[in-house]
Amino acid sequence: MPDYKEFSKDEERIYDMEMGKLIERLKSGQSLKEACSAINAADEELRQIIADDGLKIVIAELHYNQGMDFEQVAYRLKTTVEQIEETNRIMIEDVMHTIKSKSGTFGTA
Repeated sequence: MPDYKEFSKDEERIYDMEMGKLIERLKSGQSLKEACSAINAADEELRQIIADDGLKIVIAELHYNQGMDFEQVAYRLKTTVEQIEETNRIMIEDVMHTIKSKSGTFGTA
């Protein structure tokens, strides 16, 4: 599991602002590639984190909230099903890592 980047206050501000813009671009119909290419962050690592997290948010909304299958999500974002599946796999790993680090157990009585 990769380590998570600690943001400075300035990076947090950029992250929040650019994430909002990214989600709006995707909602307006831009492709994932188009929307991510407009991320305005000088630091390449921060740009990639925004792009990755934005895709995770959109997958959560379209797949888990709206019930689209991965093919529909990929078509909507003009990207590959493989990219959607890989990002979803990473999302599940993130959740499992969080669960394990919080308590080590889940659902026991």
